[in-house]
Amino acid sequence: MTVKMKTRITNVTAFRDGARVTRSGKEQLVPGENEVIIAGLSYLAQDDSFRVKGRGAAVLKGIDVKQKTQTFEPEGDLGALIEEFEELQKKRQIIADLIEQQNSRLGFLSSISQQFSTEFGKWYAAGESGMEQLDEMDKTSLKLVSDAKKKIRELHDDLEEIDAKIQVVQTNIQRMRGHRRTETTKEVKVMLDVKENTEIELEMTYQLGASGWAPTYDVDIGEGFANVKRIAMVHNGTLEDWVDVDLVVSTASARRVEAVEATPYYVDVHSPSLRAVGSGGRALKGYAESVDDFDGAMELYAVEEAPIPEPVPEIIETYATASETLSGTIIYDVPGKVTLPTGEEPQPITLTEESFEAKRLYYWNAYAMPEVVAQDEITNGDSVMLPGNIRVYAKGDFLGETRIGLKAPRETFRLGTRTAYDVKAEKKLVEKDTEKAGLTRGKRRRGYRYQLEIKSFSKEPLDIRIVDRIPHSNSEKIEVEFKPTEIAPKKNELGVLEWEVKIDAQQELTVKYAYEVQWERDLTIRPPLP
Repeated sequence: MTVKMKTRITNVTAFRDGARVTRSGKEQLVPGENEVIIAGLSYLAQDDSFRVKGRGAAVLKGIDVKQKTQTFEPEGDLGALIEEFEELQKKRQIIADLIEQQNSRLGFLSSISQQFSTEFGKWYAAGESGMEQLDEMDKTSLKLVSDAKKKIRELHDDLEEIDAKIQVVQTNIQRMRGHRRTETTKEVKVMLDVKENTEIELEMTYQLGASGWAPTYDVDIGEGFANVKRIAMVHNGTLEDWVDVDLVVSTASARRVEAVEATPYYVDVHSPSLRAVGSGGRALKGYAESVDDFDGAMELYAVEEAPIPEPVPEIIETYATASETLSGTIIYDVPGKVTLPTGEEPQPITLTEESFEAKRLYYWNAYAMPEVVAQDEITNGDSVMLPGNIRVYAKGDFLGETRIGLKAPRETFRLGTRTAYDVKAEKKLVEKDTEKAGLTRGKRRRGYRYQLEIKSFSKEPLDIRIVDRIPHSNSEKIEVEFKPTEIAPKKNELGVLEWEVKIDAQQELTVKYAYEVQWERDLTIRPPLP
């Protein structure tokens, strides 16, 4: 006996790049072999992902998935539109993957640059590298970062263009489906051996592409804390409407994951005859190659409005329940029912709101910045923060929008860079001795004394990191001597000075330092000294 069963979507789990859908239905069956047909499913459903379970006095014999095409006169160009839709979805996924790769690349560039800076001093001290390699590394790093950011901007423009085309195609598809058309769907045949007259309840799950979610965040910075709201921008492009469904948002990926096997790492003796830029060049080349070889939930604002009394109460916002599964995957069980029609713009789904520890920090680069900036160092909670856009507020006032990379649980990161109006700073040249001690021993000398003046107008003590620089010589014929000061810098690497100081409320602080440059009288220094 063949029976057609009507089903509806009851549950959806949104992955970052796909979705798992659960359909449920009931039907009264008689004893014997029965074939239950569930038709009208999206052709985007993956054939090997179908699973069926149920309740009733029957034995499940098997399932069969087929693609069906129905023609509704007059036939239109729906098939071509569907093919175009599939191609656009593939292109969109490729662009999204490239954006994620470039964002990961930027993070890796920063890590490699820091590692290179740390190791360079050892190479330089051992005579294995020169300052020209450091300059070359800086130029290469800046170019790679600039290229990556430019590529990200171009990819976002491409993504907007693809989304616009997808919207047009989906509109045309929906328009044609309202008239006579040709429609391609999936049909599932469930074979049951029914033992007695009974009502059979089936539950079928399957996975689809053309859907998923992207994380975005709202961060409201206060005094000593930051409220972080996790939001998932959920997109439904499955060609199936999700109406009043139970939604779960998962940080898992529906794409295939591969464990790459290890291969031998061969090294050999370097031939000097092949050396182009010295061992420092080898270090820089390895840095560039490692960069090239490197390859990250929207939230529904569910509101409950009480009957309108006097006075009118505030809207209550509900949040998802978060739990951790295998390998650190986080799933968010969104409260209430959610409706996401297919083909519409991504819908924001509020997941959670948490309060994190935050610390206000100030920063001033004395040789490059006329003003002090403020930042807030935030410590993440116990859940991973996926790469995504982030809107930053200060006590509800919008500061700006930026993007963050992957943040591990309890990792610290900085946000909200802005001009600090409660701190003023000024760098002054106190003395410049152009020929200190005259011409002695065939050498020239020039001395400088500077002071960095910082004034706090804040009502609270503040921590500030101050950075300045003095000349650094990569020639044995030029000597630079840094003079001890009352407030010694915490770091002095390659002429870059760094102080970390605390200033009491509404107080002033002056950092003084001096240095001398000595060189052979017949030499010309490039670039010229100040």
